[in-house]
Amino acid sequence: MMRVGIYHGQNKVGVEERPIPKVGPKDVLLRTLRGGICGTDINIIKAGNEMGIRFGSEFGHELFGEVAEIGSDVTEINVGMRVGVNPITAKRAGRRFSLECGAFSQYVLIEDAQLNYNLYEMADSVTPEEAVLMEPMSVGFHGAFSINPKQGEKIVVLGAGPIGLSAAAGLIGEGITDVCVVDMDDWRLGKAQELGSLTINTKKETLKEGLIRHFGEVNVYGVTVPNVDGFVDAAGAPILFEQVIQLVKPQARIAIIAVYKNEVPISLAQVMSKEVQVIGASGYTHENIMKVIEHLNEKKTNISTMVTNIYKLDDLQEAFNKAIDAKETIKVIVDLT
Repeated sequence: MMRVGIYHGQNKVGVEERPIPKVGPKDVLLRTLRGGICGTDINIIKAGNEMGIRFGSEFGHELFGEVAEIGSDVTEINVGMRVGVNPITAKRAGRRFSLECGAFSQYVLIEDAQLNYNLYEMADSVTPEEAVLMEPMSVGFHGAFSINPKQGEKIVVLGAGPIGLSAAAGLIGEGITDVCVVDMDDWRLGKAQELGSLTINTKKETLKEGLIRHFGEVNVYGVTVPNVDGFVDAAGAPILFEQVIQLVKPQARIAIIAVYKNEVPISLAQVMSKEVQVIGASGYTHENIMKVIEHLNEKKTNISTMVTNIYKLDDLQEAFNKAIDAKETIKVIVDLT
């Protein structure tokens, strides 16, 4: 038997005993070392709905572990290998039930296991706290690079949560040094500074003032706007997005990786006249994951500063209470050892 985290309903999770999965010929059994709490988990549990996680199900999709058993047909994967998991490809059901992968279960069955498909090997130098960030960091990396940023360009990340900080770290790690993170929380912005980013607190100055202070200004049709090449929206704040649309310079690119819950007005006159590109980015690709693993292996930034709280599996409810409260917290993870 093993202990597993279970979703019960609004603001309620629990820990139960369930049988350890049986390994098929093409499968791998993973012993989970760390599981991360994602903003998606938090939103579902706060709402108490089944939009991605069913009541009574094992759940969690950010996980790092070591291979405990391999099926008879599995090649290239060895017992004891330290691996991150792509939850979208971890089960034959695919993306539909990827949030039920089992990051808060002591053992997880990886179906049709293949290296660099659903399992990704980590260097021994990568700590479990760094390794569990592979999945969320891939989301941020995918969003940041969806606008094709180039070295020397000035890129602004809206939001200093896990995805925004991941986007900033990804950019900085790839040599794009003119990165600025925008938020309203000085504590979170301190984490962005640890990664090597400039910061703006929009409680203390306007977005336009802060961006001009950092990056200078250009004159567009007689109006002064900040000299910014690209924006990565990981905030999901309608007021902030509307401000961005008003102050963009010509040929600017905007990536939307935040989850907006309501419709947002957009000035199509600005989009047209300035030839602005607005790009949606969701999830990640194999190439993104490989870049993130290179980032973690080579410790390109101090990305583990995002891990702010660690709980044991038996304290899963307390861990979620902390993540939902969101005060002086970025990434809450669960230690399953």
